[in-house]
Amino acid sequence: MDDMQPVRVLIVEDSENDALLLVDFLRGGGLAPEWRRVQSRAELAAELEARWDLVLCDYTMPGFDGLQALQVVQERDPDLPLIFVSGTIGEANAVEAMRRGARDYVLKDNLTRLLPALRRELDEAHSRREQRRLEAAAAAVERERARLAAVLEATPDLVAIADPDGCLSFINGAGRRLLGLGQAELDGRCLRDLFSERVAELLLGEAFPAACRDGYWFGEMALPAADGSGEIPLSKLVMAHRDGEGKTDYLSVVARDISERKKFEAELQHQATHDRLTGLPNRFLLVDRMESELAHVRRRGGFAAVLFFDLDNFKRINDSLGHAVGDTVLRQVATRLQSCLRPTDTVARHGGDEFTVAVSELQRVEDVLVVLRKVRTGFEVPVIAGSQEVFVTFSIGIAVFPHDGVGVETLLRNADTAMYRAKTAGRDQYRFYAPDMNDRGHELLAMEAELRRAVERQEFELFYQPQVELESGRVRALEALIRWRHPRRGLVPPGDFLPLLEDTGLIVPVGDWVLRRACADLRVWRRTWPDLLRVSVNVSVAQFGDPELAARVGAALVAEQVPAGGLELEITENLMMRDPQATGEMLQRLHDLGVRVAVDDFGIGYSSLAYLKHLPLDVLKIDRTFVSDLPRDADDAVIVEAAISLGHKLGLGVVAEGVETEEQYRFLRGHGCDLAQGYFCCPPLPTAEVDAFLAKGR
Repeated sequence: MDDMQPVRVLIVEDSENDALLLVDFLRGGGLAPEWRRVQSRAELAAELEARWDLVLCDYTMPGFDGLQALQVVQERDPDLPLIFVSGTIGEANAVEAMRRGARDYVLKDNLTRLLPALRRELDEAHSRREQRRLEAAAAAVERERARLAAVLEATPDLVAIADPDGCLSFINGAGRRLLGLGQAELDGRCLRDLFSERVAELLLGEAFPAACRDGYWFGEMALPAADGSGEIPLSKLVMAHRDGEGKTDYLSVVARDISERKKFEAELQHQATHDRLTGLPNRFLLVDRMESELAHVRRRGGFAAVLFFDLDNFKRINDSLGHAVGDTVLRQVATRLQSCLRPTDTVARHGGDEFTVAVSELQRVEDVLVVLRKVRTGFEVPVIAGSQEVFVTFSIGIAVFPHDGVGVETLLRNADTAMYRAKTAGRDQYRFYAPDMNDRGHELLAMEAELRRAVERQEFELFYQPQVELESGRVRALEALIRWRHPRRGLVPPGDFLPLLEDTGLIVPVGDWVLRRACADLRVWRRTWPDLLRVSVNVSVAQFGDPELAARVGAALVAEQVPAGGLELEITENLMMRDPQATGEMLQRLHDLGVRVAVDDFGIGYSSLAYLKHLPLDVLKIDRTFVSDLPRDADDAVIVEAAISLGHKLGLGVVAEGVETEEQYRFLRGHGCDLAQGYFCCPPLPTAEVDAFLAKGR
């Protein structure tokens, strides 16, 4: 029994006895049938959902004949063999059944042919199924190959297949376009024929051997463009594909055009090393180039220099003409600086309105002056910004290698220090670095930190210097003067900290404090001394440039309950003329408040008399430089007489500063000056001593 061949048989038969006879016959022939009998179309269709090896079918059945059964089997599984086993079939019916797909027919009364026919059909059915399976597998492989080929043709990357010697068997459309080749030109071609010697050597001498050894190789190379327009940067991946014995059968090559990536990387690199507005190198690239230049000078000898350029009065350009014009000026300055210098020199934008120039291969330190002369000559012609002509000058600091430092950062720092020294000397100045500049720089840094703490700790206080009416000798006004009482240094002179307040911007909050404090003091004094008409407060450049100045002044007057006429603001002649139009607008707003305005340091600036005529002013203050030699210096005497006359004719009060002798006092009174201020009348007094002085009456 163990040697019996299992077989799954579906019997289409209306007679159960006939079906049992068939099963017995099969068993007697050495088969072990697993069988099921059906007798209707529905039953047959349902059973065909399972897998069967053979169908044995009666030809004639009530309501369901053999040809109908054959049709159902053919529709469900054309490879499933069907053999008719019937009592009567007839020759014509047998032929028709075979034509329609029956595999054989056997008569019930003679089953001797059944077993050979059955075994034959089982073998043939197995062969047919295996053949169909192989064909289906081959078709699936071909479809997959076609899909893969379509994907490779559609990809924008070069994809190629080659043997270890570099002979191509496939290259996709992107690769053919990249190489400028047609499909017919690739048969049997070797990579050495398609690429330049340099590229072919990289592939066959490095990439292919490395891939065969390690399984893959990745790198970049440049390929000449097919149209001759230059080189195309490519990233390449070469992978080895091995056979069953581990030997390299073929290699695949994937190459991607990375032109856009390289362009993007170059743009990022440019942005990281260049100033966006001017296109000049920025500080990072400057430092890199300077390090290279200094190394060169160390080897070859000679000198190198760093020049730190700061545009004079650039803030005024921005404030008066607008930032768009300011940007145009900066771009033109950058272009002109480059045109003044050698191609080997580096011009960088250091930030804001500051530029740095690095020059090398100088035979003498004095050769730096040649660079300065070229720059100054180049900027004799104004820069055109829109419809405006802007004359550009610089404050320039210079540090020389190796005298002023042997490292890049040291030279830059020292050139910056020298530039600030030049700036304090006025416009269009230059200074070479000197070691004592560092000491002064450290001192200023320490003082700046202390100044910031001074604001928080309320270390500032006001002194007041009286302004005396020359005719009566009575005190009519007090000028508020700020002092810094340092916890260790004591009283710090104003000249030591006021410029630093301006530079750091602290002058604005400190100036607001002075304004409030002076108004508060005036309110107290006027209760006792009603003849005291006003208090005078100096306004800095930063304060006057603040559009909210008038609002701040009005708020202080309201908060301290001081009438507007009790406050006088002093602005310098030079400040007033920086931007006459903006100055006029601000003065008008102050005038509308009822606040008096005095022109301080009159005579040393460059004010236009036409502007003085039209601006809403109240007082001219004659600068002390014209008073100090009165009445001995005839020229000063003439200037002071003219200033007094001018002021009165313009309807302005006149105050003389720096009155230190009785002779000066008498001269000024004799020529009709209104008020005098100076040590002859009274030195600046602490707030606590003002009451005692006012009590004297004269």
